[in-house]
Amino acid sequence: MIIDESGSAPSRRRIRNEVLLPFVRSAALLGMGAIAGALFAGVPAQAAGNPLYFLINPVVNNDKPVVLGADPKTKITVPVRAEIYHESGIAPSADGMLKSRGGYFFTFLNGPVGANMKCSPATATTSVCTGTATIGSSDVSNSDAGKLIIVDIDGYGLDNHAYNRISEPADEVAILKQTRLAGANATPEPARKSSTLTVTGQLTQPDWNYYEANGTQRLVGYGSQPVALQFRKAGSTTFSTVKTVKTSSSGALRTTVTASWSGEWRWSFAGSSTSAASTSGADAVVLYKVAKLTANASPEPVRKNRKLTVTGRLTKATSDAATTFTAYPRQPVKLQFRKPGSTTYKTVKTVYTDAKGNLRTTVKATATGYWRWSFAGNSTVASVSAPGDKVQVKK
Repeated sequence: MIIDESGSAPSRRRIRNEVLLPFVRSAALLGMGAIAGALFAGVPAQAAGNPLYFLINPVVNNDKPVVLGADPKTKITVPVRAEIYHESGIAPSADGMLKSRGGYFFTFLNGPVGANMKCSPATATTSVCTGTATIGSSDVSNSDAGKLIIVDIDGYGLDNHAYNRISEPADEVAILKQTRLAGANATPEPARKSSTLTVTGQLTQPDWNYYEANGTQRLVGYGSQPVALQFRKAGSTTFSTVKTVKTSSSGALRTTVTASWSGEWRWSFAGSSTSAASTSGADAVVLYKVAKLTANASPEPVRKNRKLTVTGRLTKATSDAATTFTAYPRQPVKLQFRKPGSTTYKTVKTVYTDAKGNLRTTVKATATGYWRWSFAGNSTVASVSAPGDKVQVKK
Protein backbone atom coordinates (compact mmCIF):
# COMPACT_ATOMS: atom_id res chain seq x y z
CA MET A 1 0.00 0.00 0.00
CA ILE A 2 1.52 3.26 -1.12
CA ILE A 3 0.20 6.79 -0.61
CA ASP A 4 1.56 7.92 -3.95
CA GLU A 5 4.46 7.04 -6.23
CA SER A 6 6.80 9.66 -4.82
CA GLY A 7 5.83 9.88 -1.16
CA SER A 8 6.14 7.68 1.89
CA ALA A 9 3.24 5.75 3.39
CA PRO A 10 2.13 3.86 6.48
CA SER A 11 2.67 0.14 6.10
CA ARG A 12 -0.05 -2.20 4.82
CA ARG A 13 0.30 -4.24 7.99
CA ARG A 14 -0.73 -1.22 10.10
CA ILE A 15 -3.91 -0.90 8.05
CA ARG A 16 -4.59 -4.62 8.47
CA ASN A 17 -4.08 -4.26 12.22
CA GLU A 18 -6.66 -1.49 12.24
CA VAL A 19 -4.17 1.08 13.46
CA LEU A 20 -4.23 3.46 10.52
CA LEU A 21 -7.91 3.64 9.63
CA PRO A 22 -9.15 4.73 13.09
CA PHE A 23 -6.56 7.53 13.05
CA VAL A 24 -7.59 8.64 9.57
CA ARG A 25 -11.26 8.66 10.46
CA SER A 26 -10.51 10.54 13.69
CA ALA A 27 -8.39 13.01 11.78
CA ALA A 28 -11.23 13.66 9.36
CA LEU A 29 -13.58 14.40 12.25
CA LEU A 30 -11.02 16.70 13.89
CA GLY A 31 -10.33 18.64 10.71
CA MET A 32 -6.98 16.92 10.13
CA GLY A 33 -5.58 18.24 13.40
CA ALA A 34 -2.54 17.33 15.43
CA ILE A 35 -2.99 13.54 15.22
CA ALA A 36 -3.20 13.57 11.40
CA GLY A 37 -0.23 15.92 11.20
CA ALA A 38 1.88 13.53 13.27
CA LEU A 39 0.68 10.38 11.48
CA PHE A 40 1.21 11.59 7.92
CA ALA A 41 4.41 13.56 8.42
CA GLY A 42 6.46 13.35 5.22
CA VAL A 43 3.47 12.77 2.89
CA PRO A 44 3.56 15.23 -0.05
CA ALA A 45 1.16 18.15 0.38
CA GLN A 46 -2.13 17.75 -1.48
CA ALA A 47 -4.58 20.30 -2.80
CA ALA A 48 -6.95 21.68 -0.21
CA GLY A 49 -9.88 19.36 0.40
CA ASN A 50 -8.29 16.45 -1.51
CA PRO A 51 -8.70 13.45 0.83
CA LEU A 52 -6.33 10.47 1.06
CA TYR A 53 -6.80 7.20 -0.82
CA PHE A 54 -5.32 3.79 -0.09
CA LEU A 55 -5.22 0.35 -1.73
CA ILE A 56 -6.06 -2.37 0.77
CA ASN A 57 -5.29 -6.03 0.07
CA PRO A 58 -4.69 -5.84 -3.68
CA VAL A 59 -4.62 -9.37 -5.14
CA VAL A 60 -3.28 -10.37 -8.57
CA ASN A 61 -4.06 -13.78 -10.10
CA ASN A 62 -5.43 -15.08 -6.79
CA ASP A 63 -1.94 -14.71 -5.26
CA LYS A 64 -0.45 -17.24 -7.69
CA PRO A 65 2.48 -16.58 -10.08
CA VAL A 66 1.65 -15.63 -13.65
CA VAL A 67 3.22 -18.44 -15.72
CA LEU A 68 3.72 -17.94 -19.46
CA GLY A 69 5.01 -20.42 -22.02
CA ALA A 70 6.43 -20.19 -25.53
CA ASP A 71 3.26 -19.73 -27.64
CA PRO A 72 2.22 -16.06 -27.94
CA LYS A 73 -1.21 -17.19 -29.18
CA THR A 74 -1.92 -18.82 -25.83
CA LYS A 75 -3.38 -16.12 -23.59
CA ILE A 76 -4.21 -16.40 -19.92
CA THR A 77 -6.76 -14.38 -17.97
CA VAL A 78 -5.37 -12.75 -14.84
CA PRO A 79 -7.97 -11.61 -12.27
CA VAL A 80 -7.24 -8.47 -10.24
CA ARG A 81 -8.93 -7.36 -7.03
CA ALA A 82 -8.32 -4.37 -4.78
CA GLU A 83 -10.14 -2.52 -2.04
CA ILE A 84 -9.97 1.25 -2.35
CA TYR A 85 -10.25 3.34 0.80
CA HIS A 86 -11.35 6.96 0.62
CA GLU A 87 -11.68 8.88 3.85
CA SER A 88 -14.68 10.98 2.78
CA GLY A 89 -16.56 8.55 0.59
CA ILE A 90 -16.43 5.68 -1.87
CA ALA A 91 -14.33 6.03 -5.02
CA PRO A 92 -16.86 5.57 -7.84
CA SER A 93 -14.45 4.87 -10.75
CA ALA A 94 -11.24 2.91 -11.16
CA ASP A 95 -8.95 2.32 -14.12
CA GLY A 96 -6.27 -0.32 -13.56
CA MET A 97 -3.15 -1.61 -15.20
CA LEU A 98 -0.55 -4.25 -14.39
CA LYS A 99 3.16 -3.67 -14.77
CA SER A 100 6.37 -5.29 -13.64
CA ARG A 101 8.46 -3.60 -11.00
CA GLY A 102 11.90 -3.12 -12.53
CA GLY A 103 10.91 -4.73 -15.85
CA TYR A 104 9.31 -3.65 -19.12
CA PHE A 105 5.96 -5.41 -18.91
CA PHE A 106 2.73 -3.43 -18.65
CA THR A 107 -0.86 -3.91 -19.79
CA PHE A 108 -4.19 -2.23 -19.09
CA LEU A 109 -7.01 -4.30 -17.69
CA ASN A 110 -9.80 -5.37 -20.02
CA GLY A 111 -12.70 -2.92 -20.28
CA PRO A 112 -13.54 0.66 -21.20
CA VAL A 113 -10.84 3.31 -20.89
CA GLY A 114 -11.12 5.12 -17.57
CA ALA A 115 -13.33 2.48 -15.94
CA ASN A 116 -11.96 -0.99 -16.64
CA MET A 117 -12.59 -2.17 -13.08
CA LYS A 118 -16.02 -2.86 -11.63
CA CYS A 119 -16.37 -1.30 -8.18
CA SER A 120 -18.97 -2.20 -5.56
CA PRO A 121 -19.43 -0.50 -2.16
CA ALA A 122 -18.10 -2.50 0.77
CA THR A 123 -18.34 0.02 3.63
CA ALA A 124 -19.07 3.73 3.97
CA THR A 125 -15.46 4.48 3.04
CA THR A 126 -14.36 1.53 0.86
CA SER A 127 -15.13 -0.06 -2.48
CA VAL A 128 -14.06 -3.47 -3.77
CA CYS A 129 -12.89 -3.18 -7.37
CA THR A 130 -12.32 -6.14 -9.68
CA GLY A 131 -11.09 -6.60 -13.23
CA THR A 132 -9.14 -8.90 -15.53
CA ALA A 133 -6.10 -8.66 -17.78
CA THR A 134 -5.32 -10.88 -20.76
CA ILE A 135 -1.63 -11.72 -21.01
CA GLY A 136 0.50 -13.76 -23.44
CA SER A 137 4.20 -14.41 -23.75
CA SER A 138 4.41 -11.79 -26.51
CA ASP A 139 3.74 -9.16 -23.82
CA VAL A 140 6.97 -9.94 -21.95
CA SER A 141 10.70 -10.35 -22.50
CA ASN A 142 13.37 -12.36 -20.73
CA SER A 143 14.14 -9.44 -18.43
CA ASP A 144 10.60 -9.63 -17.01
CA ALA A 145 11.06 -13.19 -15.73
CA GLY A 146 10.99 -13.16 -11.94
CA LYS A 147 9.81 -9.57 -11.70
CA LEU A 148 6.82 -8.70 -9.51
CA ILE A 149 3.59 -7.66 -11.16
CA ILE A 150 2.21 -4.61 -9.39
CA VAL A 151 -1.23 -3.00 -9.57
CA ASP A 152 -1.53 0.62 -10.68
CA ILE A 153 -5.05 2.05 -10.19
CA ASP A 154 -6.27 5.57 -10.81
CA GLY A 155 -9.68 7.25 -10.96
CA TYR A 156 -11.90 9.91 -9.46
CA GLY A 157 -13.50 10.02 -6.04
CA LEU A 158 -16.96 11.33 -5.21
CA ASP A 159 -15.35 14.70 -4.58
CA ASN A 160 -14.06 14.71 -8.20
CA HIS A 161 -10.46 14.56 -7.03
CA ALA A 162 -8.16 12.32 -9.07
CA TYR A 163 -6.13 9.63 -7.34
CA ASN A 164 -3.38 7.21 -8.34
CA ARG A 165 -2.29 4.34 -6.12
CA ILE A 166 0.27 1.57 -6.63
CA SER A 167 0.42 -1.68 -4.67
CA GLU A 168 3.37 -2.82 -2.59
CA PRO A 169 5.74 -5.57 -3.77
CA ALA A 170 4.66 -7.73 -0.83
CA ASP A 171 1.13 -7.78 -2.25
CA GLU A 172 2.07 -8.98 -5.72
CA VAL A 173 3.07 -12.09 -7.66
CA ALA A 174 5.93 -12.92 -10.01
CA ILE A 175 6.00 -13.42 -13.77
CA LEU A 176 7.55 -16.85 -14.35
CA LYS A 177 8.64 -18.83 -17.37
CA GLN A 178 6.86 -22.11 -17.91
CA THR A 179 9.27 -25.05 -17.78
CA ARG A 180 8.89 -28.46 -19.33
CA LEU A 181 10.43 -31.74 -18.27
CA ALA A 182 10.58 -34.34 -21.00
CA GLY A 183 9.12 -37.61 -19.81
CA ALA A 184 11.62 -39.69 -17.87
CA ASN A 185 13.09 -42.61 -19.79
CA ALA A 186 14.43 -45.47 -17.68
CA THR A 187 16.29 -48.32 -19.41
CA PRO A 188 16.53 -51.25 -19.73
CA GLU A 189 12.97 -52.39 -19.18
CA PRO A 190 12.11 -54.91 -17.93
CA ALA A 191 15.14 -54.94 -15.66
CA ARG A 192 16.84 -57.57 -13.58
CA LYS A 193 16.67 -57.05 -9.83
CA SER A 194 19.78 -55.23 -8.51
CA SER A 195 20.84 -54.29 -12.05
CA THR A 196 21.66 -50.72 -13.09
CA LEU A 197 18.99 -48.47 -14.60
CA THR A 198 19.87 -45.39 -16.66
CA VAL A 199 17.32 -42.57 -16.41
CA THR A 200 17.36 -39.61 -18.81
CA GLY A 201 15.30 -36.45 -19.45
CA GLN A 202 15.55 -32.76 -20.33
CA LEU A 203 14.45 -29.48 -18.74
CA THR A 204 13.51 -26.61 -21.09
CA GLN A 205 12.03 -23.12 -20.85
CA PRO A 206 10.98 -20.45 -23.39
CA ASP A 207 13.25 -17.75 -24.75
CA TRP A 208 10.89 -14.78 -24.77
CA ASN A 209 13.32 -12.73 -26.89
CA TYR A 210 13.49 -15.14 -29.83
CA TYR A 211 10.74 -16.11 -32.28
CA GLU A 212 10.73 -19.18 -34.52
CA ALA A 213 9.51 -19.03 -38.12
CA ASN A 214 6.09 -20.38 -37.06
CA GLY A 215 5.60 -17.48 -34.65
CA THR A 216 6.27 -19.39 -31.45
CA GLN A 217 9.10 -18.55 -29.13
CA ARG A 218 12.12 -20.81 -28.96
CA LEU A 219 12.39 -23.48 -26.28
CA VAL A 220 15.89 -23.69 -24.83
CA GLY A 221 17.59 -26.00 -22.35
CA TYR A 222 17.59 -24.77 -18.76
CA GLY A 223 21.09 -25.54 -17.52
CA SER A 224 22.65 -25.95 -14.05
CA GLN A 225 19.30 -26.57 -12.35
CA PRO A 226 18.72 -29.13 -9.58
CA VAL A 227 16.08 -31.68 -10.56
CA ALA A 228 14.81 -34.46 -8.31
CA LEU A 229 14.64 -38.02 -9.60
CA GLN A 230 11.61 -39.62 -7.97
CA PHE A 231 10.31 -43.19 -7.71
CA ARG A 232 6.91 -44.67 -6.89
CA LYS A 233 6.86 -48.34 -5.97
CA ALA A 234 4.22 -50.44 -7.72
CA GLY A 235 1.04 -50.33 -5.66
CA SER A 236 1.97 -47.08 -3.91
CA THR A 237 0.39 -43.65 -4.50
CA THR A 238 3.40 -41.61 -3.37
CA PHE A 239 6.57 -40.60 -5.20
CA SER A 240 9.75 -40.28 -3.13
CA THR A 241 12.95 -38.48 -4.12
CA VAL A 242 15.85 -40.86 -4.77
CA LYS A 243 18.51 -38.30 -5.70
CA THR A 244 18.97 -34.79 -7.08
CA VAL A 245 20.70 -34.28 -10.43
CA LYS A 246 21.84 -31.00 -12.05
CA THR A 247 20.97 -30.32 -15.67
CA SER A 248 23.74 -29.92 -18.23
CA SER A 249 24.20 -26.67 -20.16
CA SER A 250 21.60 -27.95 -22.65
CA GLY A 251 19.16 -28.90 -19.89
CA ALA A 252 19.87 -32.64 -20.28
CA LEU A 253 19.48 -35.04 -17.36
CA ARG A 254 21.19 -38.41 -17.00
CA THR A 255 21.88 -40.64 -14.02
CA THR A 256 22.00 -44.27 -12.92
CA VAL A 257 20.18 -46.05 -10.11
CA THR A 258 19.82 -49.60 -8.82
CA ALA A 259 16.68 -51.46 -9.86
CA SER A 260 15.33 -52.80 -6.58
CA TRP A 261 11.56 -52.73 -7.16
CA SER A 262 9.01 -52.53 -9.95
CA GLY A 263 7.53 -49.03 -10.21
CA GLU A 264 7.56 -45.64 -11.93
CA TRP A 265 10.38 -43.12 -12.37
CA ARG A 266 9.92 -39.39 -13.01
CA TRP A 267 11.75 -36.03 -12.80
CA SER A 268 10.51 -33.12 -10.65
CA PHE A 269 11.75 -29.50 -10.84
CA ALA A 270 10.88 -27.29 -7.87
CA GLY A 271 11.19 -24.05 -9.86
CA SER A 272 13.51 -21.05 -9.53
CA SER A 273 13.22 -17.31 -9.01
CA THR A 274 12.47 -16.87 -12.74
CA SER A 275 10.87 -20.15 -13.79
CA ALA A 276 7.92 -22.24 -12.65
CA ALA A 277 8.00 -25.77 -11.27
CA SER A 278 7.27 -28.76 -13.50
CA THR A 279 7.08 -32.54 -13.35
CA SER A 280 7.73 -35.04 -16.11
CA GLY A 281 5.62 -37.97 -17.12
CA ALA A 282 6.47 -41.24 -15.38
CA ASP A 283 8.14 -44.27 -16.95
CA ALA A 284 7.13 -47.64 -15.52
CA VAL A 285 9.84 -50.27 -15.15
CA VAL A 286 8.93 -53.83 -14.21
CA LEU A 287 11.50 -56.10 -12.63
CA TYR A 288 11.94 -59.64 -13.84
CA LYS A 289 11.08 -62.12 -11.10
CA VAL A 290 14.23 -63.70 -9.70
CA ALA A 291 14.59 -67.40 -10.53
CA LYS A 292 16.60 -70.16 -8.86
CA LEU A 293 17.85 -73.37 -10.49
CA THR A 294 19.69 -76.40 -9.07
CA ALA A 295 21.50 -79.28 -10.79
CA ASN A 296 22.74 -82.70 -9.66
CA ALA A 297 24.29 -85.40 -11.84
CA SER A 298 24.72 -88.98 -10.52
CA PRO A 299 26.30 -91.35 -10.04
CA GLU A 300 29.67 -89.75 -9.68
CA PRO A 301 32.14 -90.96 -10.62
CA VAL A 302 30.56 -92.96 -13.45
CA ARG A 303 31.94 -95.50 -15.89
CA LYS A 304 32.23 -94.42 -19.52
CA ASN A 305 29.12 -94.92 -21.65
CA ARG A 306 27.04 -95.73 -18.59
CA LYS A 307 23.76 -93.96 -17.84
CA LEU A 308 23.98 -90.62 -16.00
CA THR A 309 20.88 -89.16 -14.32
CA VAL A 310 20.66 -85.33 -14.07
CA THR A 311 18.03 -83.72 -11.83
CA GLY A 312 17.23 -80.18 -10.72
CA ARG A 313 14.47 -77.77 -9.77
CA LEU A 314 13.34 -74.37 -11.14
CA THR A 315 11.63 -71.89 -8.80
CA LYS A 316 10.71 -68.22 -9.08
CA ALA A 317 10.33 -65.43 -6.52
CA THR A 318 6.80 -64.55 -5.45
CA SER A 319 7.60 -60.80 -5.22
CA ASP A 320 10.29 -58.22 -5.97
CA ALA A 321 11.66 -58.78 -2.48
CA ALA A 322 12.79 -62.26 -3.61
CA THR A 323 12.49 -63.71 -0.11
CA THR A 324 10.09 -66.53 -0.93
CA PHE A 325 10.06 -68.80 -3.97
CA THR A 326 7.55 -71.11 -5.60
CA ALA A 327 7.74 -73.92 -8.18
CA TYR A 328 7.80 -72.83 -11.82
CA PRO A 329 6.08 -75.58 -13.83
CA ARG A 330 5.96 -76.34 -17.56
CA GLN A 331 9.04 -74.32 -18.45
CA PRO A 332 11.65 -75.33 -21.07
CA VAL A 333 15.10 -75.76 -19.51
CA LYS A 334 18.30 -76.70 -21.34
CA LEU A 335 20.64 -79.42 -20.12
CA GLN A 336 24.19 -78.30 -20.89
CA PHE A 337 27.70 -79.81 -20.67
CA ARG A 338 31.19 -78.29 -20.50
CA LYS A 339 34.50 -80.14 -20.73
CA PRO A 340 37.30 -79.27 -18.28
CA GLY A 341 39.46 -76.47 -19.69
CA SER A 342 36.64 -75.09 -21.83
CA THR A 343 34.65 -71.95 -20.99
CA THR A 344 31.64 -72.80 -23.13
CA TYR A 345 28.63 -74.90 -22.24
CA LYS A 346 26.94 -76.79 -25.07
CA THR A 347 23.25 -77.71 -25.03
CA VAL A 348 22.58 -81.46 -24.99
CA LYS A 349 18.76 -81.46 -24.81
CA THR A 350 15.74 -79.44 -23.58
CA VAL A 351 13.53 -80.73 -20.76
CA TYR A 352 10.30 -79.24 -19.34
CA THR A 353 9.72 -78.80 -15.61
CA ASP A 354 6.92 -80.81 -14.05
CA ALA A 355 4.08 -79.42 -11.90
CA LYS A 356 6.46 -78.94 -8.98
CA GLY A 357 9.22 -77.36 -11.07
CA ASN A 358 11.33 -80.52 -11.01
CA LEU A 359 13.67 -81.62 -13.81
CA ARG A 360 14.89 -85.15 -14.53
CA THR A 361 16.57 -86.80 -17.52
CA THR A 362 19.24 -89.36 -18.42
CA VAL A 363 22.27 -89.10 -20.72
CA LYS A 364 25.21 -91.31 -21.68
CA ALA A 365 28.41 -90.51 -19.80
CA THR A 366 31.07 -90.19 -22.49
CA ALA A 367 33.55 -87.72 -20.95
CA THR A 368 34.50 -86.05 -17.71
CA GLY A 369 32.99 -82.58 -17.34
CA TYR A 370 30.39 -80.27 -15.84
CA TRP A 371 26.61 -80.67 -16.14
CA ARG A 372 24.10 -77.88 -15.52
CA TRP A 373 20.56 -76.70 -16.24
CA SER A 374 20.00 -73.31 -17.92
CA PHE A 375 16.71 -71.39 -18.13
CA ALA A 376 16.57 -68.65 -20.80
CA GLY A 377 13.93 -66.61 -18.97
CA ASN A 378 10.85 -64.95 -20.44
CA SER A 379 8.95 -61.64 -20.32
CA THR A 380 8.35 -61.88 -16.57
CA VAL A 381 11.03 -64.16 -15.09
CA ALA A 382 14.78 -63.60 -15.32
CA SER A 383 17.17 -66.08 -16.90
CA VAL A 384 19.21 -68.28 -14.59
CA SER A 385 21.76 -71.08 -14.82
CA ALA A 386 22.57 -73.63 -12.15
CA PRO A 387 26.15 -74.09 -10.94
CA GLY A 388 27.87 -76.87 -12.90
CA ASP A 389 28.12 -80.29 -11.25
CA LYS A 390 31.37 -82.05 -12.14
CA VAL A 391 31.23 -85.75 -12.97
CA GLN A 392 34.40 -87.86 -13.37
CA VAL A 393 34.10 -90.50 -16.09
CA LYS A 394 36.20 -93.64 -15.63
CA LYS A 395 37.10 -96.27 -18.22
